[in-house]
Amino acid sequence: MAQPATRVVRRIPSEALFTTGQYRKPQMVVAAYARVSTEKEEQEDSFDRQVQHYTTLITSKPEWQFGGIYADPGITGTRAEKRPDFMRMIQACRDGKINKVLVKSISRFARNTVDALNYIRELKDLGISVYFENENIDTMTPGGEVLLTILTAMAEQESRTMSTNIKWSYQKKFQNGEVVLNTGMVLGYKKSSTGEYVIAEDEAETVLRIYREYLAGIPVPQICRELEADGITTKRGSSQWRPNAVLGILKNEKYTGNATLGKTFKPDVLSKRRMKNTGQSPMYYAENTHPAIITQEMFDMAQAEMQRRRDEKDTSVGSSRYTSKYPLSGLLVCGTCGHRLRRHVRTVGSGKRVAAWGCTNRISNGRSVCDSHHINEDVLERTIRAAFDGMDDVLDVVEESCAEVLEADNHVELEQVQQDIITIQEAVLALHKAQQQGMVNEMDYEIKIASYSQQMDELQERQRELKATAERFAEVKYWMDTFKEHVHSGEKMDTTDAVVLRQLTDRIVVYDNRLEIHLRIGGTLEQKYE
Repeated sequence: MAQPATRVVRRIPSEALFTTGQYRKPQMVVAAYARVSTEKEEQEDSFDRQVQHYTTLITSKPEWQFGGIYADPGITGTRAEKRPDFMRMIQACRDGKINKVLVKSISRFARNTVDALNYIRELKDLGISVYFENENIDTMTPGGEVLLTILTAMAEQESRTMSTNIKWSYQKKFQNGEVVLNTGMVLGYKKSSTGEYVIAEDEAETVLRIYREYLAGIPVPQICRELEADGITTKRGSSQWRPNAVLGILKNEKYTGNATLGKTFKPDVLSKRRMKNTGQSPMYYAENTHPAIITQEMFDMAQAEMQRRRDEKDTSVGSSRYTSKYPLSGLLVCGTCGHRLRRHVRTVGSGKRVAAWGCTNRISNGRSVCDSHHINEDVLERTIRAAFDGMDDVLDVVEESCAEVLEADNHVELEQVQQDIITIQEAVLALHKAQQQGMVNEMDYEIKIASYSQQMDELQERQRELKATAERFAEVKYWMDTFKEHVHSGEKMDTTDAVVLRQLTDRIVVYDNRLEIHLRIGGTLEQKYE
């Protein structure tokens, strides 16, 4: 039998296949995206030129296969979901039908930084590059994303400028009654005989009461019950208040005298936060469109209080802070283990029934986990009253503890940081142009880009710190003013006045021999049991 021949396998160079015509190198499927932001005639002409330009460019390159022109004429670029052809292009990329996307500039692709980077990164993960012609940037090249982050932020700045002008226009429309404030549904407002929006004083007082009590720590269900008990009716005349109605008032930015068009809780493309952004897209925000019932600071504090209550609900063990069947409900915390205290009535001596507060952890799990003791309610009340005796002395302690926060005025520094961020953005753009013109070599370019990136990170972190300090300043000032109001009113602190107690007190830590009263505005009062 003949022996089988030795198997020989040789690799055929791809170049040989291409030159002999045995195999054709696959073409790259290239598509283009074109957009103009208005439907004016001159913009339409620009749009047509974009389409013609990219059609000619793609079809002229033999190594490219024409993947189509995706175009959205006369549609804003601030939100991708509002551009149907853009989304159709993205889906084609996800389906593997496109390998490369051409765009005239970053501002044509998106003016919202989050949208731009999210889609660019998604396409990059899919192996699809985006080439921006004006900036000469290909997202698949090294270092492209750092530059893109800054350039897209600059494109967003263009939208900020446009938004400022448009907000002015919308303000005029509000004043002319073209934007409707539904006075039949919004408590606190009515229309005058001339058609202007004016404050309905009695209703406005109810709105203020809801905000004050909520900020004082009163739970929404209790606010509803007390409104009903006082005979106060809703805007529709109902004597029954539902929690959603109260929450709707607390979430309605119109009480600040401002209005969000579209009601999405995102005022505009600016980073300035006034409420939760659920739409992840910029909206127009009109300021001073009608009389304000509450201040912007009070509204912001109410939103922060909502978040605190959500966090408290998620993490609390035992009785929640925001229960209020009794004046001290939710305020008392065990000094031994940190759990909430719960009220119960126990029998002592010859059948006498006494209200007392005990740690929920000890009650549920025994003294092996918490060796605290019950404290009678009358003892707690006397001790709290004693701690607040001599309110002027208390105010001195509070002002000393809050001095650093109350003296904070970072407005000038915040403006400087924001200007420094813009300066770096401009410097990066200039550096990129110099590199494209051959005036900066690759090594120096990479070093400077890395330096700018580090500076940008540091400035953005400082910007966040300054904004947080400003928010704390507004909160402390509000509670300090509230505290002074009670001091100068001459009223004594009383545990039967739950509203006042919750306005001024964050929590009361209960030890076996003393109380620590932690005030909302900072500072702690210590008092041994009376």
